[in-house]
Amino acid sequence: MGKNRKKKDPFQHQLKTVQNLAERIDLLVKKHRSLNGKILRDGKVDLKALALVFRTVIEPNAPTLYEEGHHGRGKLVDGVRECDFKFRDSNPDWIEASDEHGLSFSSTTEHTISTMRFLGKFQKKGTQVNCAYWILEDTDWLPDGLEFIQDPDNDQHYLLAVKEDMLVSKLVEKLKFIGIRMAVMKDLPLEAFKNA
Repeated sequence: MGKNRKKKDPFQHQLKTVQNLAERIDLLVKKHRSLNGKILRDGKVDLKALALVFRTVIEPNAPTLYEEGHHGRGKLVDGVRECDFKFRDSNPDWIEASDEHGLSFSSTTEHTISTMRFLGKFQKKGTQVNCAYWILEDTDWLPDGLEFIQDPDNDQHYLLAVKEDMLVSKLVEKLKFIGIRMAVMKDLPLEAFKNA
């Protein structure tokens, strides 16, 4: 006879950490986001109104690039996952422009913590799951060829998408540039627990 078990939340013992993380994110949002501006203007993301975005970082990965063996399923080329960007079928040294591919970013506390909890469920016990943030307020630009696209199904989720075909090596340079500007909250990591 099989037992009818309910899956455990891998973060069930980390309510204080999640609360502290939520407080930190809320403080950052309050400090940096202009609540008067609209994030979408003429169908494009207004970076000044968005002001900052959050991203889940699972160690030992960097905020924008992945390490071999720590990237999930699929191919990894120089730290870029094939599930994040559209590799050209005829030449995998190239990334094609796509509004449906890109690195995932969250714009709210709710979406950030939900993403961290979801991704934490798939990690080995003891893996550190961190939150990184990128303050966009002081700049009107992204590296050439990249653009934030709002998820049409979730207004708290954004993709950092490639808007013009480029070599993987160029994308890696741009993602490293962004990664350097992101701060990882290493003092508030969640620790993944393997589901029983």
